[in-house]
Amino acid sequence: MPAEKVKLRIGSLARAVLVSGQAYQDPKDALNEFVSNAADEYVTAGTEHGLIRVVLRRRGRYPVVAVTDDGRGMTPDRLREVARSLFKSDKADDDRTVGEKAIGLLAFQQLGGRLDIISRAEDSAETWCLRLRRGTATAELDRERRRARDQPGTEIHIGELDPSVLRMLTQRKVVDYLRRRRAAALARGAYRIDVTEGRSVEQVTPEEPDGMLVPLPSSATLWGPIEFAIYVAPPDGARRQVAVVGRGGTAILDDLSEMEEFDEEPWTSRQVSGRIVCEALQQSAGRRAVLRDANVFPIFAAAVRSVAPKVAAAAERINRQIDSATADRMADEIRKVFRRVLKELADLDNPMRTTVGASEGIGALLDDGDIGQPLNGHDPTATPAEPVPGADGPERAPTVDELADAAGPPPPQAGLSPGAGARTAAPLPSVAPDPDPTEARSRFDPDLGVVLFNERHPDYLLVKGDESGLLDYLATLVAKEYVVYNNPLAAPDEIAEEMVRMLVRVRHHLTRRG
Repeated sequence: MPAEKVKLRIGSLARAVLVSGQAYQDPKDALNEFVSNAADEYVTAGTEHGLIRVVLRRRGRYPVVAVTDDGRGMTPDRLREVARSLFKSDKADDDRTVGEKAIGLLAFQQLGGRLDIISRAEDSAETWCLRLRRGTATAELDRERRRARDQPGTEIHIGELDPSVLRMLTQRKVVDYLRRRRAAALARGAYRIDVTEGRSVEQVTPEEPDGMLVPLPSSATLWGPIEFAIYVAPPDGARRQVAVVGRGGTAILDDLSEMEEFDEEPWTSRQVSGRIVCEALQQSAGRRAVLRDANVFPIFAAAVRSVAPKVAAAAERINRQIDSATADRMADEIRKVFRRVLKELADLDNPMRTTVGASEGIGALLDDGDIGQPLNGHDPTATPAEPVPGADGPERAPTVDELADAAGPPPPQAGLSPGAGARTAAPLPSVAPDPDPTEARSRFDPDLGVVLFNERHPDYLLVKGDESGLLDYLATLVAKEYVVYNNPLAAPDEIAEEMVRMLVRVRHHLTRRG
């Protein structure tokens, strides 16, 4: 018996014109129309946790993409009605649903040259197939025997796939796409989705935002609540975005900041992720934009703007916590590096002191003039220590540490924190954010014995995201403050030479640390 010919007819010319002007730019958007139809079938049937299967057969002689649901199926009369009412659907005014079968039918043309709708209705043992071809105004309706279903439901098969589509519709890409677009519905268990390619089957799980949940109350409107699930995470280079979710738990936009109204902080910070759910918000027929109607969209925009300050404040709190923790860690690393550097310079007792200068108060180490060794700031008139026998018997000059031990604890000096007179308790250079920064990169607080760095300086912001670069930058600031503070009367060339001497050793130990 030959297949029945069914002439395709446009049920809504206005909607046809709208959709034709918004062709799908991404093959996954076209595939998503058929997933929407399957999801809507479960919603309208009142079925929870129904399974939607997406099958990708990209290799072989006849590549095929299939989407299957186990819903109520369609009778031959319903299949005829679909073909004769393109761009017209009884789901258009149903707030629970997203897809429209008439639109989804023609979406196949963005993927391939042939569409088979195979369906078995409830209370029927027969499976029927409605077949459409790209560029053909007539569909074929026939009894399906080779692919007969053993239970009610519908599956669509898209064949004669374009080569570019085969490259785009890989299992990984489809799973990631559906995870983003359908996170809200998947999270609440409205349905399940499996994507199969060859022997590999992967379940699409909802994309879970990382970071701290910002407590934001829902916004009540005449068209239903606007709900926020916004998370803030530390900046780590990862791309984070906030999805806009409309009817049926399906994302209208993957990234809120794509809208010019929200192309700003905090939405562009890459620290904010999650979703904003507004069931009344409509998407354009092209499925990649929000419909800016005169009723719902202004309310939505106002609600989003109202929570932006709280989201920005949460991001700022996290940044300050991270910066504080980073500063503590950097300070500890810098102390370790300078412990080695200052020991090499025989200057451990007074971290903010170098070799340029001749007397206390001017800066630098003091020299006793006889032994030619620095005394670490001790009284230069103190009696020199007795020579120390060497390992092989002959006498040798005492070391700096031995001189310090013989001289006893030094008096408090500038550059030491209060009460830090004893050698064993002498502080090492440390760093901390400047609570009152100027335009300078850093300054030394002699009372605290801390180098305070400017978190707003462009150089700091340049290296902030690179821990190795940040450590090098902060160590350089400590070296700068170390030399400048202790050598106020030194000539520029002496300062430059002393800075180089210090930085060579600092960089050497930083390299050894890495």
